[in-house]
This record gives sequence, C-alpha cells and structure tokens, in this order.
Amino acid sequence: MTIVSPHLGSSADWTDARLLYALEEVVEKELNRHLKVAKDWMPHEYVPWSDGRNFPGLFEDGEAWEKEQSKVTEIGRIALVVNLLTEDNLPSYHHEIASLFGRDGAWGTWVHRWTAEEGRHGIVMRDYLLASRAVDPDKLEEFRMAHMSEGFESDNRHSMLHSVAYVAFQELATRISHRNTG
Repeated sequence: MTIVSPHLGSSADWTDARLLYALEEVVEKELNRHLKVAKDWMPHEYVPWSDGRNFPGLFEDGEAWEKEQSKVTEIGRIALVVNLLTEDNLPSYHHEIASLFGRDGAWGTWVHRWTAEEGRHGIVMRDYLLASRAVDPDKLEEFRMAHMSEGFESDNRHSMLHSVAYVAFQELATRISHRNTG
C-alpha cells in the first residue's frame, strides 16, 4: 500500500529526512504535551538511605556484602539488575538516537529530554540496590563493565521507520518491565 501525501508525495518516495520532517509537528505537539503533564521526581527520594552501610574499600568501617542482608527477593534482585544494566547502556542509546533523529528541533529536544529522564531510572535503581544492600556491589560493577564494554548497535540503524517503531515499542516494554518489578 502506498500512502500519498499532497505535500510529500507517495510513501515509496519518502527518504529518512522526509519522514522526520513529516513527523516533526507531531513530535513537537506530543513533546509539549508530555512536558506539561510530566511530574518531576528526584531519584534520591526513592532510596532508603538509612538502610545503607559502607562497603569495604576506602572506609575503615566497611562491611562485606552478604546475600542475607538483602530484603529483596531473588527474582526482584535479578529483575532490578537486568533493568539497571539496560539503563546503563544509555550513552550508547543516546548516541544511536541522536545520530538518527538529530540534535535540532523537536526531535533533538525529545532526544535530550528522553535521555535525561532515562538517566534518572538508572540512578535510582543503582542507588536503591546499593543502599538496601540488595546486591554484591563488586559483582554489579563487574556486570556493568562487561555489559557496557560490548556496546550497543541497533539492527534498525539503517531504517528510520523501523527505528521510530523500535524506540516506541522498546519504551513501552521498559515501562512494563519496571512496573512488573515493583
């Protein structure tokens, strides 16, 4: 099926630039709607800091991590670590989408705002896991380093339409995953 636009011609003739241009108004409208209703939140407000204790290292009073210290279930711990590792790849995701969608106009504003909001998720998860002593901090950092050292490269980076769809579905999947984790 070929879609015909009086302004842009048939969809068969659409380039990535034309697709971005065609969606720019919609992106701006939806971004403005989001910014009006978004409730600002601070990651530190969701972390039980009083549960925290120093780990071994530079501080003399550091206490080694033991699995029994965690109030988080094994399934919850695994889910939080997987979600955190996904968020830790934010620099790679930002690079991919900024390269695709650009840094200017509504698309650029959306890319930067999305990155800032996603960054909060990683901050609160890591701080929660460490302050609540839910995970071995050394193992968590080893996982993070290994995961990020692999990098991220989208299979859709050569198709703007697939990239737009991927970002939309991935965002929904992440929201569901975070909500199911609790």
